[in-house]
Amino acid sequence: MAPVPIPPYLTLDEKQPGVAERLLLDAAKQVGLTMAFEVYPAKRCRLRLAQGQSDALPLAATESNLPDFQFPMRGEAVDTSRRIASAQLVWVKRKDSMFDWDGHRVQGLDPSALLVGTRASVRIATDTLKPLGLRVDDSAFDVAQLLRKLLAQRIDVAVMLREEAQAQLPDPGRQALQIVPIPLLNSDFYLGIRSGLPAERQAQAEAWWDAIGKLRDKPEYRPR
Repeated sequence: MAPVPIPPYLTLDEKQPGVAERLLLDAAKQVGLTMAFEVYPAKRCRLRLAQGQSDALPLAATESNLPDFQFPMRGEAVDTSRRIASAQLVWVKRKDSMFDWDGHRVQGLDPSALLVGTRASVRIATDTLKPLGLRVDDSAFDVAQLLRKLLAQRIDVAVMLREEAQAQLPDPGRQALQIVPIPLLNSDFYLGIRSGLPAERQAQAEAWWDAIGKLRDKPEYRPR
């Protein structure tokens, strides 16, 4: 996973795991798997998965992710009942910006001149933004760097998970920023598994996905 805490889902703290981390750990234990978290930049996480150095990664089932990773399926469709969590991608803008979003299209600024920033390797953001005809800068290593670029006017608006924005914006140095009320996207996240697993490991992955789906809606795994 990426080296950015996303409370309440991911804390990257083994002593106080977030709700998604506890869900993955407890579901793995339930089906007899031993799980260990590895924390690397997003691009390196994908590379390690592709090289067989790790087995799974929390991901959105985007059009560009589907060919590269295995997701829990029901027939030809991704099985939403076995998701880890649902989350929102939101816009963050400078308070003096005329940018707005009506849920379908950009308002207040010329979309063709807009430069939208997001974190590196967040495919759910780039896969959503580019079909809208928007230019995307996905070079920021983490959310803090992304927000610095926004404050410095190197990008016009930023896109991130709502929980990332809510955790970062209270900082006194970011009072000039705000979340746009209408989110860009509501999306589900899943445990993506590397392709080419032997039959035994594939069966374990299916059992893990099943356990995630059965545990997810219990109170102890819900964001508070």
